[in-house]
Amino acid sequence: MKNKVKPAILIACLAVIVVYLLCLFSPLWLPFERKVYDLKHQWHVPEQRAEHIVIIDIDEKSLEKLGRYQNWPRVYFAEVIDYLDNAKVVGLDILFAEPDTLPIQVRQFFDKPSFDTLLENALKRNSRVVLVSDLETKPIFTKYNRTGYGYIFADKDGVIRRGFYSLFGEKTFAAEISDMVNTASRHDRFLIRFFSESSFRRISFSDIYLKRVPKEYFLEKIVLIGGTAPGLFDYHAIPFERHFPGILIQANIVNNFINNLKVHEISYVYILIVSIILCLITSLLFLSKSARIYILLCIILYTLLIVGSFILFGSGIEFGIVRPCYAMILTIIFTLMYRYQFEEREKRKIKAIFSRYYSRDLVEKLVNNPPKLGGEKANCTILFADIRNFTPYAEKTNPEQVGRQLNAFLDEMVQSIFAYQGSVDKFIGDCVMAVFGSPVQLRNHALNACLAAVEMLQKAKNLGFKIGIGINSGDVISGNFGSPMRMEYTVIGDPVNLASRLEGVTKQFDCSIVMGPDTYALAMTDPTEYLQFKELGKVKVKGKEAEITVYTVTANI
Repeated sequence: MKNKVKPAILIACLAVIVVYLLCLFSPLWLPFERKVYDLKHQWHVPEQRAEHIVIIDIDEKSLEKLGRYQNWPRVYFAEVIDYLDNAKVVGLDILFAEPDTLPIQVRQFFDKPSFDTLLENALKRNSRVVLVSDLETKPIFTKYNRTGYGYIFADKDGVIRRGFYSLFGEKTFAAEISDMVNTASRHDRFLIRFFSESSFRRISFSDIYLKRVPKEYFLEKIVLIGGTAPGLFDYHAIPFERHFPGILIQANIVNNFINNLKVHEISYVYILIVSIILCLITSLLFLSKSARIYILLCIILYTLLIVGSFILFGSGIEFGIVRPCYAMILTIIFTLMYRYQFEEREKRKIKAIFSRYYSRDLVEKLVNNPPKLGGEKANCTILFADIRNFTPYAEKTNPEQVGRQLNAFLDEMVQSIFAYQGSVDKFIGDCVMAVFGSPVQLRNHALNACLAAVEMLQKAKNLGFKIGIGINSGDVISGNFGSPMRMEYTVIGDPVNLASRLEGVTKQFDCSIVMGPDTYALAMTDPTEYLQFKELGKVKVKGKEAEITVYTVTANI
């Protein structure tokens, strides 16, 4: 695991750097981030009531009662403003850019009616009215009232998500209204925390004009006057609604200002840090786990990121997930490339080394769980098998025939070793050295070695050879040893030397198989009816000061 931490860190950092450099070009990620943001808003639309804000709605009912909107005299607005004299603040989302023009029906009854004067007097009497202005056009009434910039800016996709305290050096309509309520500090640019349409009380303009609602209801209320009638065309797209009245957007912005509401955006720096952490986890998982486990863990990681982002949004916190997701995807691509370029090369190296010693099944196990080629301690069983009197035989026989028979013998020995999950360590002339239990661990490597030895003995007899086999178990050092010019995977240690000595002891006891006490003890922990063990006695071998007890094994026929 340690040797994978460094490449995992490099892969994670590289993926994050590449993604965030590419994301300097906003069309690569911002449209997708906006779509995700809208989806979050659809899942978390606050339904609580904003009782302190009331909408005087120029709706279809008002048009039916008072006539076509374009023909309304401004005295209508003057009378409504007078009626709302106990409201905390009144905001008119209606641009009075030009003097009032009277319809023909009115002119025949009045010579010089001045409805503008009536409206201005109403503004003077109330003094807590805010009118909307345009960037290039100011309302004609400015003496007794405040004005605020009323245009609502949408993102490039046409959806309104942000509110503003000021634009082009002028306070916005909602900001002017809010400043008349309280003077708390405002955010100049923020993500609007939208409430639904049902959160605001809406009263028809005609009901106010006809005095059907008690004026006491508006005491200390924030009153906004605007139109929702379809013919007024004051509709906009917001995150969870594509046909939302403009006056309700203004109401939401006012509500955000006076209650210090907004969607808090996580800083770019924190998103970058989280991206690095997620990519590091992704790369470590990919470099350390199998494909199935990795896919499952990645799905869990992505799910946690997305669900966590939605949960945070419910608390008023926006954490953008598109760039972290991009970075995680690129991390997966980079780790795939790394595994193909480096780990696959290591697997080919392992296959090249061990295919000479192991069966295909064991080589695949080694590839999936590679050993430490530099050397590691292992408990295993070592077997030496040598043909008796082979040198005199070779001197008397044709070399080609010797070669054929020796190859046939060695092939049979290798098959028996592989059959019991052993490895061929090396050939030493007519001698075979095999290892059981390293580098692939076995449940009982001593028993496997004994079963292989009995089978090898029978096969050698069938070929006309008499062999001696020495077996011993113990702790050895297993690894790749040699010169940089020629390396060989083998085992070294005292148990190896003793196994070689025991092969020579077979002549002393006139038997074919001799094993050490450790092999006997380990094999007997898992007894089998196919083998019969027998104690031969004590013997002193070269390199050992004390005598050791040795055993033999035969097939139980």
